[in-house]
Amino acid sequence: MLKSIRLNLIPLTAQQLETGLQSIKQLSMELNIPIIADLMSSVAAEAITKKLAIMHDLPPELHPWCTYWLMVDICDNLAMGLVGFKGAPDADGSVEIGYGVNSIYQGRGYMTEGVGALLEWAFSHAECRQVTAFTLPANIASRKVLVKNGFREISSAGEEIQYRRTRD
Repeated sequence: MLKSIRLNLIPLTAQQLETGLQSIKQLSMELNIPIIADLMSSVAAEAITKKLAIMHDLPPELHPWCTYWLMVDICDNLAMGLVGFKGAPDADGSVEIGYGVNSIYQGRGYMTEGVGALLEWAFSHAECRQVTAFTLPANIASRKVLVKNGFREISSAGEEIQYRRTRD
């Protein structure tokens, strides 16, 4: 688990991700943490399915690089967001980050804080030298999260903008 000023970040196991896809209520009971009802639906559900396929072929010690970390507001003791990488660092030491937070919690700095905590964790591992992210030009909130965490825009290919943050 990672801790920041207002958040606990809990790496979910493959079994917990599967449980969350089937029943968010069941996962909430297992973790003893209330979870926003739609946290693992729609786009998140698609990403979780991809993560589970990757995790299936990796040794368990690499799972933190592939899973979602549940973002829990310490004050409310409520899980309201997900943040995670899309795999272990590649040969160049690069990983891609993805994230999402329930709309009720948007605009309060929680995602900036969650991404910052996960970046600190990633860069504490020698094999991670850079983190990339992709977002749509219209997603101003996501772009702000990246810039506030030291990412720089590196390309605007197709419909997405690519950002990169290198180890300090």
